[in-house]
Amino acid sequence: MKKSIKKKFKLIGAVTIIGFIITNIVFTYLFMIPFSVSISKNQLRNLAMQIEEQDMDDTEQFQKYIEHLGEELNVRITIVDDVGAILFTTWAGNNYNGKIGDDSMVGRLFYDNRDSLDEGKVVSTSGRSDENPNSPIRIIILKRMEQDRHLLISRSYRSLQYTMKYSIFFELVSGCIILILGLILLGKWSNYFVSPIEQITHAAEHIADLEFDNKVEVNTDDEMGQLAKSINRMSDHLEANVEQLQNDIENRKKLVRNISHEIKSPIAVIMGYSDRMKAIISQNPEKAVGYCEIISDESARVDILVKEMLEFAKFERDYGEPTKEKIYVKNLFEGIRKRFYQENLTRDEIDSDNEKPDIVYEDDYDSSDVIYADYVMMERAVYNLIRNAVTYVTGNPPVIRVLGKRNGDYYEVSVFNSGSSIPEEDRKSIWEPFSKVDKVRGRSKKGYGLGLSIVREIVEKHNGYYSVNNIDNGVKFVISIYSV
Repeated sequence: MKKSIKKKFKLIGAVTIIGFIITNIVFTYLFMIPFSVSISKNQLRNLAMQIEEQDMDDTEQFQKYIEHLGEELNVRITIVDDVGAILFTTWAGNNYNGKIGDDSMVGRLFYDNRDSLDEGKVVSTSGRSDENPNSPIRIIILKRMEQDRHLLISRSYRSLQYTMKYSIFFELVSGCIILILGLILLGKWSNYFVSPIEQITHAAEHIADLEFDNKVEVNTDDEMGQLAKSINRMSDHLEANVEQLQNDIENRKKLVRNISHEIKSPIAVIMGYSDRMKAIISQNPEKAVGYCEIISDESARVDILVKEMLEFAKFERDYGEPTKEKIYVKNLFEGIRKRFYQENLTRDEIDSDNEKPDIVYEDDYDSSDVIYADYVMMERAVYNLIRNAVTYVTGNPPVIRVLGKRNGDYYEVSVFNSGSSIPEEDRKSIWEPFSKVDKVRGRSKKGYGLGLSIVREIVEKHNGYYSVNNIDNGVKFVISIYSV
C-alpha cells in the first residue's frame, strides 16, 4: 500500500498540535496554582514591608490605606496584638473584638513562630483549612510591626481555582479550533511542499523509462528548487548521452555490417580462385599463377583491413582525453616528412608494375610556431591524412602538399592531394568508417577509410573542426585544433 507523504505530514502535524494542547492542559492543572502561590508569596512579603513603613499613629488614615490595598490587591489585612486579639481587619464584617483561634492555620502560624516574629522575620504558609479540605487555598503572611502589633495578610485562591477550571475548558475548546485550523493549514502547506516532490518523482520515473520530455517546474531558490534544477540538468545530460549512445550503437552496427561485407568479398574471391586453381594447376600453370596473384592481392586486402581495424580499436581503447604539451611545429612537420619518405621509398618495389611517377611531397609552415596539443594524437591525425592522400593521389607528377598556419586560437593543418574530386553528397560521410567513396575515386587495396575516422576523433578531442573541399586539380583536407 502506497503511503502518502501528505498523509504523513498531516498526521504528524495533528499529533504535534494535540500533544501541545494536552501538554498545556497538564501544565495548567499541575503548575498554575503552585506557580501563582509562589509569585503571590513574594508579592505579599513586599506588601508587608510596604505597610510597615506607614505611619500607624493616624489610625483613621492607616485604616483607609490598608482598606484601599485590600480592595486593590484582593487581599485581607489584619492587625493583631501580642495575644492574638484582632485590632483591625478588612474582613469578617470589621469585627474588632475577635481573636485568632489556636487551631486555625493563622493561629498555628502565629503561635508556632513567635520567636521568628520577635526576630523581625516574615513567616508564611499556604494550603487549605484542616476543618474543610474542600476550602480554597489560602496564602498567609505574618510579620511583627511594633512591640505589640503584628501584620497578617492573606489571600484566597478560590477564584483562581475556578479560573483554572475555566482555563482548562477554554484550552480544550480553543485546542479543537486550533486543531481544525491547523489541519487546514497543514493541508495547504503539505500541497506546497509535496507538490515539487511529486513533480520530481514523476520526472524521475520518466527518466527511468528513458523519457526526457518531462521537466520539473519549481521556481524557487531553496533546496527544493536546487534539486529540481539538478534533476532537469541530469535529464538533459542523460538525454544527450542516450542519444550519443544510440548513435554509437548504430555506428557500431553499421561498422560490423561494413566489416562483414569488406571481409566477405575478398574471402569469396580467395575461395573461388582457390577452387579453380586446384582444377587447373597441373593443366595450365600460367593461369594458376595468375590465380595465385589474385589470391595474394585479396589476402593483402584482408590483412590491411584487419590492421586498420586493430588500429581503430586500439585508438578507442588506449586514448582518453589528450595530454596537452608544448609542441614545436618544426619538429612535428620534420618528423612527418621523414616518416613519409621512409614509408614511400619502397613504393616502386611494392608496386613493381606501377608506372606512376614518384609523389612530389611539399610542406610549408612557420618554423617558429608553437602549439599545445597531444603530440602522439596530432602526429597520427596529420599522417593519417597524408596516407589517405597517398592512396588517392594522381597526376603527372602526383603532388601532396602539407600546409600549417595559425588561425587565431586554433592551429590549422591542410593536406592537398592532386587527383579526382569527391562528390558533394559524400563529403560528410567520408569521415565515417568504411565510407563508400572508393567507388568514385577508384578502389584501392591500401585503405578502407578508418584513418579518417581516427582523424575526426582526434580533432574532436582537441575541440577543433575538420572539413574537406574540392579545389582545382585535387582535394584538400583541413583539420584545426584549439591551441592556447
